[in-house]
Amino acid sequence: MKYTVGDKILMLHSKEEGTVVDIINDKMVMVEVGGTKFPVYLDQIDFPYFHRFSKKTAPLPPKRTPGEEIRKEKPVPLVNKPERGLFLTMLPVWQTDAFGDDVVEDMKFHLSNETNRAYTFRFEIWLNNSLFLELKQEIFPFHHHYLADLEFDQLNDNPRFEFSFSPKETDLTLAAALDKTWKVKPKQLFQQLETLKKQEKATIEYMLFDKYPLRAEKDDYGFTPVEKKKLSTLTSFQSLKENARVEAKYEIDLHIDRLADNWRDLSPLEIVAIQLNEFQHYLDLAISQRQQSMIVIHGVGTGRLRDELHEILKTVPEVKFFVNQYHPFYGYGATEIFFK
Repeated sequence: MKYTVGDKILMLHSKEEGTVVDIINDKMVMVEVGGTKFPVYLDQIDFPYFHRFSKKTAPLPPKRTPGEEIRKEKPVPLVNKPERGLFLTMLPVWQTDAFGDDVVEDMKFHLSNETNRAYTFRFEIWLNNSLFLELKQEIFPFHHHYLADLEFDQLNDNPRFEFSFSPKETDLTLAAALDKTWKVKPKQLFQQLETLKKQEKATIEYMLFDKYPLRAEKDDYGFTPVEKKKLSTLTSFQSLKENARVEAKYEIDLHIDRLADNWRDLSPLEIVAIQLNEFQHYLDLAISQRQQSMIVIHGVGTGRLRDELHEILKTVPEVKFFVNQYHPFYGYGATEIFFK
């Protein structure tokens, strides 16, 4: 690696000086310029010493005494970092054309997570209403994730970026998924690029969300976030008692009279907890034993149990898709799950 943490660098297109604060991979580093941190490719930066030497007014670097070491930045604990939200960042790659003008050749897109939570996400690029790129990845707290490059001419193809985020760690007080769409607005983008050049900055940011949304105070069945937490605790407690079962099943029946003898004495919350525990147990077994599909019989009823199962399935990366449609054996009372 040409650079190490603490090295001074020069942004080639803006002539700003900064510092390398992290090594991302063999092609990218994280730099800090003017108090702002962002990722750059190695071909966008250089050491500033030749630039300083070529300036007549630039002072020479101070002489170093033998044995003097360069101080390295102390890593900042993640817990102390302020949360700003989650951003789509755009890094234009500038080239000089035949007339000596700076023009944008490519746009590099990254996802920047400036929160304390990790997320799984699905990302799609659509050009002229046709799917151009699809990704399914995870992004960790205070990390950047490379998404894609687009040639600047492709921004004329009505590009549309589709995102779907879910918390990596299950939290029943948070929304199961958050969908976001970003569309290129040519006039606004050109204005931002001009501002970028004048301010000698490197990236354009578009906020996708500042805080991940909570679930509704009460869902359609009257559950509050506090009850959701209690439900999660009950489910975890039940799983400790049920760990003797080890074989995966293709068909799971969640009718409570098949799961508990004293079901008439249970509260609605306890019933749902037992049903969700049974479902989660066999879902985990199906994934660990690489089962291709499974059917979960939840009945029709009010739809409460079905909707809870579907909310969980939306957050499981190993699930390819699931369907709740008419079945000759189960009617509309079962959901079929297909795994990757």
